[in-house]
Amino acid sequence: MPRVQAQPLVGRVGIVTGASSGIGAAVAEALAAAGMLVVAAARRQELLAQLCARIQARGGRADFVVTDLRNESQIETLVDTTVARHGRLDALINNAALGTVRPIAEGRTDEWRAILETNVLATLVACRAALRHMLPSGRGDILNVTSASVQGGWPYLSVYAASKAAVHTLSQGLRAEVAERGIRVMTVEIHNVGGTDFASNFDASILPAAIDRWKELGLLNPNTPMLTPADVAGAIVFQLSQPEPASIHHLTIRSRAN
Repeated sequence: MPRVQAQPLVGRVGIVTGASSGIGAAVAEALAAAGMLVVAAARRQELLAQLCARIQARGGRADFVVTDLRNESQIETLVDTTVARHGRLDALINNAALGTVRPIAEGRTDEWRAILETNVLATLVACRAALRHMLPSGRGDILNVTSASVQGGWPYLSVYAASKAAVHTLSQGLRAEVAERGIRVMTVEIHNVGGTDFASNFDASILPAAIDRWKELGLLNPNTPMLTPADVAGAIVFQLSQPEPASIHHLTIRSRAN
């Protein structure tokens, strides 16, 4: 039987966006445990510093670049600073995302703009910036986090779902553009993950009605345990650990009864 490498990502350098908490922080910690040098990106400097301290205390390697993903120049700086500091960029994990619950008839343009700029435009800008370094070297991984909300028509979450559907589709198109040039483009679709800040923007006066409707439609099973950020992180390590030329193009991770 082939030997399983304890740290399959040794020697690689990767960026994780939305890394200050929740899924992003768990992904950064898991990638560092697998040997990757992780550059964590988010707006909250104190939380990024704490994350890197935890990783380093466990023998991993990590640093951070404070980044507002709605600011194009800051995304460019994130990628260029990573390469300047560490000499390479092997992986980009586009994890940062924003969502709100609200029916479209009562939609707010400022919320829509924030969702689309954070989830779609920032992903595109980060991919473009990363490819400037990856394509000349003929290697690299881009992994975009999507959502089960792209399936089934989730009321009250339609704009977020549309943004993640866009990320899934643009990932397919990007793969067709760059796969033959040595770049892997992958997505991981997640569902009902606890222990994150994602719902912090949800309107508490609307959320109960949204949850009831999701239950009615069979989109959400309240009786099954939620996933943890560590579950998602393990899936991402699995995808990035595949040897060339293998690629887990798309992976879905759900609680077993969801």
